[in-house]
Amino acid sequence: MDDHIFHAGERLVQERTGERGTALINRRSISPGIPAAARNFVGQQRWCVLGAADVAGAIWACMLSGEPGFVQASDDLRSLHVASRDPQGVLASMAPIADLQPAQSIAVLLIELQTRRRLRINGRVSQVTAQASAQALEVAVGQAFPVCPRYIQKRELLPLEAEAASEHRTRTAATSGTLLDEATSTWIAGADTLFIASLGPSEDADISHRGGRPGFVQQQGQVLRIPDFNGNSMFNTLGNLELESRCGLVFPDFEGARQLQLTGHARAHFGVDADIDQTGGTGRWIEFQVDSWRSTPLNLPQRWRLLEASPYNP
Repeated sequence: MDDHIFHAGERLVQERTGERGTALINRRSISPGIPAAARNFVGQQRWCVLGAADVAGAIWACMLSGEPGFVQASDDLRSLHVASRDPQGVLASMAPIADLQPAQSIAVLLIELQTRRRLRINGRVSQVTAQASAQALEVAVGQAFPVCPRYIQKRELLPLEAEAASEHRTRTAATSGTLLDEATSTWIAGADTLFIASLGPSEDADISHRGGRPGFVQQQGQVLRIPDFNGNSMFNTLGNLELESRCGLVFPDFEGARQLQLTGHARAHFGVDADIDQTGGTGRWIEFQVDSWRSTPLNLPQRWRLLEASPYNP
């Protein structure tokens, strides 16, 4: 069967797991532009997650925050506009935002925690405009598709008082390192959400969500073990890792308006001997080797309250 949607790595994992047929059905949701039904959804979002490479070739994932309307779809639904306010100059040194160049591959994930809706958009940077207190980004859309609500923890955005915003600016400093320390290990151990950026053929960027109960990510020194629960059977991330090991993670701090970014290399493991709670019965996980990390504040502070864990969490 002719298949120009999935690349060789994705097809390999689909065949290996016996989920090729399901993937071929689900590929019908992939379109070359933003779905018309998603236009309002795009404009309502208060944050998004990006994945791309920096100038050294390392892959990073990062979060951007804003007011409704900071992300907009073009009239023809073939491009995405992201205009981020940056009053404290956070984005000027945040990977990969600080290094984006026209024609560079980029992935965008829009996710609405309160409704568990999400939309993945992959494309190319068409324009970047950086100013002292703002940044604008235009993305030419290559493909877009909605994703199921599984493993998303339901949260609501809390009103942020002026005093809290001021405290965020004065007390939230950026830190970085190569070895995971006690603070970053504690952060990871308590996380119920992360995002992973990876690269496919021609260094096409992709970004996806991973969720579970706190502690679903296990740490062994500099290696993080991330379970691969049942999903849409397309295996975009695992397929990419079959061809390219470079990838990046970002862990949100929903209460502290921060993000923990990590870059490194990863490999997918299949048929692992693990308890059902560890992989949800799939026998798959990703082992991520940390090369370096950064803890940074959001460009605009946001704080979220947990309402309900996903009923799909193992």
